[in-house]
Amino acid sequence: MKIKISDTRGNDVTCTLNESEAAHALERMLPLKTSLSDYASNEKGFMPPKKINVFGAPLANGGTEVLAYYRPWNVVMLIYGGYSEYDELYELGMPVAGQGQIRNMKGEVLIEEIY
Repeated sequence: MKIKISDTRGNDVTCTLNESEAAHALERMLPLKTSLSDYASNEKGFMPPKKINVFGAPLANGGTEVLAYYRPWNVVMLIYGGYSEYDELYELGMPVAGQGQIRNMKGEVLIEEIY
């Protein structure tokens, strides 16, 4: 399954979700309008309307980019520009298009399933 995250400034990122129950839980919340916030120099995140059950979800093992869920803060994050494995950061999927636009995303976003 693929989702698109779009801001009001024309930035779009497409992500492929993995088959974890956590990713399916996010999918069931869509479409979703929410605000995207900066969490670090290479992280953009939003709070989903409900907590996501991470039972059986893979930890995000580090890499270049990821769509992940940080359980302690109940935040779904788009991480870009490299990251390391971190306790309680669970992989939901991977950006597959528009990765260069993540850093420019701001404000209200629409998250929706695409086919």
